[in-house]
Amino acid sequence: MHLPKLYKKKECIRLTWLSYLILIFVFVVGIKIVANSLYDFLSPIEKTSSKVLVIEGWIDDFAVEDAYEIYKNERYELIITTGGPLEIGYLATHFVSTANLCKQTFICLGMDSNQIISVPRDHTLDERTYHSAIALKDWLKVNRPDIENFNLVSLGPHSRRSWFLFQKAMPEKEIGIIAIRDKRFSAKQWWKSSKGTRTILTETIGYFYVLFFMQSP
Repeated sequence: MHLPKLYKKKECIRLTWLSYLILIFVFVVGIKIVANSLYDFLSPIEKTSSKVLVIEGWIDDFAVEDAYEIYKNERYELIITTGGPLEIGYLATHFVSTANLCKQTFICLGMDSNQIISVPRDHTLDERTYHSAIALKDWLKVNRPDIENFNLVSLGPHSRRSWFLFQKAMPEKEIGIIAIRDKRFSAKQWWKSSKGTRTILTETIGYFYVLFFMQSP
């Protein structure tokens, strides 16, 4: 009498060392391609036909200078600055918001104060960009309902997230985006500096968070 077998043989196919090398090569090349394209993806430039620039007031001074050159060279007629309460320096200055400080920076660069308006938002603990967009929406509704489109100016990799949030807050408006190049690190080799690595990774996570998980406050 033969007892039933408790096991059986099966042919097992395993990768060779060459296959592993090919997979590693493909993986490394893929990571390299993604890394090289991340900055450009997060920093879009897609303008709409408008004579109004909306500037995120928290951007660095070099970005404000670049934005002012865009304003002059492309013959814009109005700048609106947005932003919330200052987190540093407000005790030593009379500026209480990044929107007001950014406006004054433009004036110091030589801009006519009659062609720039600041629209600050209230203090909030989260979704600050979105709340800045809502504050602008409310202001436009009351003061400039004739403005139907504008180009948003932000800094580097933060731009795509800002663009998405302003569009989310104002779906009735046609909004373009101008990403000012972030000069604090290399756009093509951002991973070679701690500033670049932190910025790109943080903005990538932040963008996909608001894209898939954010609920309107």
